[in-house]
Amino acid sequence: MSKNGVWQLKKLAINYCEFSGSSKYVRNILNTKVEKFKSVNPQIEFEYKVNRGSHPYLIATYESGVTKTVPLRGRTEEKVLKHIQNLKDTSGEKPKKLGDRYISKTESIQGLWNPFINFSNSEQK
Repeated sequence: MSKNGVWQLKKLAINYCEFSGSSKYVRNILNTKVEKFKSVNPQIEFEYKVNRGSHPYLIATYESGVTKTVPLRGRTEEKVLKHIQNLKDTSGEKPKKLGDRYISKTESIQGLWNPFINFSNSEQK
């Protein structure tokens, strides 16, 4: 995501194991689909780390210094790419609540508006 023309995601670290079954989908897409994503998004720095005996996960570092960690244990290739795209499309900040809608507990004195009201018969002085 871009704020004022500045991309928010700076670095994406992909941690996986060379041998574990939970990392097999991550290993399958590293040289193909992730490289294609990397070429389309040159503003993101990619880092691959091999951690033996651990489950795969992503670490996203944003411009604001916030880091997000997403576990990828047993995720399919499509879901891994969806997580990467989701991290790219977010700003790293928590969602902000914009406020509640104002709902009055009392009805209007004039009554509810109706589009079929005919004002031609009413008296106007």
